[in-house]
Amino acid sequence: NMLSGFVFSTPELGQIVNATYIGVQGDYHLFESNFKDYVRVENRVHENKYLKNTSIGDKIDLAIVEIRETDFIIKGSISALYETKAHQTLLNIDEDEFVNVYVREITPAGYNVDIFYEGVTLPGFMPNTLAGINKLYDVESILNKNLEVIIESYSQEEGTYIVSRRKYLQTLIKEEIKKLERKVVYKGNVTGTTAFGVFVEFHECLTGMIHKTNLNPDFQNQIENITPGTEIDFYIKEIISANPFDKIILTQTLKESLWDTIKVGQSLTGVVKEQKQFGMLVQLDDETMGLLPLSEVDKLKKAPAKDEKIEVKVSRVLRQNRKIFLTC
Repeated sequence: NMLSGFVFSTPELGQIVNATYIGVQGDYHLFESNFKDYVRVENRVHENKYLKNTSIGDKIDLAIVEIRETDFIIKGSISALYETKAHQTLLNIDEDEFVNVYVREITPAGYNVDIFYEGVTLPGFMPNTLAGINKLYDVESILNKNLEVIIESYSQEEGTYIVSRRKYLQTLIKEEIKKLERKVVYKGNVTGTTAFGVFVEFHECLTGMIHKTNLNPDFQNQIENITPGTEIDFYIKEIISANPFDKIILTQTLKESLWDTIKVGQSLTGVVKEQKQFGMLVQLDDETMGLLPLSEVDKLKKAPAKDEKIEVKVSRVLRQNRKIFLTC
């Protein structure tokens, strides 16, 4: 007996084995190991993609996924092995490392995506709030697209990764800001409006604001009619240092404002706009505010009321933070 003295081992669920490829028999690929029977791997697309360049006699790692004791059939899976490895790696991925996904389907709460990682496809979900740097004005704009995202968390209950396009785009902001140039015309899309200006998204990851006074005359008196998604041209007016990201001030008209020429020691007439715990905010022109500290307000015989004109002098200008301090 050729098998006399040969010791068969007993497989265990989840065991990784290195088996020899024998060929296809009906619905299964057959693999030979030191078990009593072949290990059968389903002849299906999700397994076949890992066997494209495999020849009879080749040795391959696979995972034991089913053991039927009654008729002693052993089932294995190559895809399960790869997916387990990818899953283990993905759970420990660096928080700023991005992965590629395909946006497959829109749901009321967001998007179902396929995550491509280490040669396998895993299920993912991207909430609406994490689909862009701002709320997407066209929810179908990313459907059927390949995108870079960052893993936000893992839902054990659903067996699904929560991914964030927003977090990935935020990693690009600093470098994109460095590339911006003044006196260059840029294009972007309106994401929202307020009584004092328009917010614009551009370069996919950047958001800036155009103050009402810096809009084209056609827009200035109809801000409420500008809808999200409207394409708009603009220039870069100023970049203000702030945490966590710099603020970008935009303009549609290249003109000088007080901020462009203001100097320490300059005397100005302003209008009191708001009383704060630390002082008064004084409007110096349509887009420039200064702070009159509480210590300066206390020097006045009578504290000025809101909208009252007041004579002030510039004591300090912090251009990087766009802050102006005033004295009486």
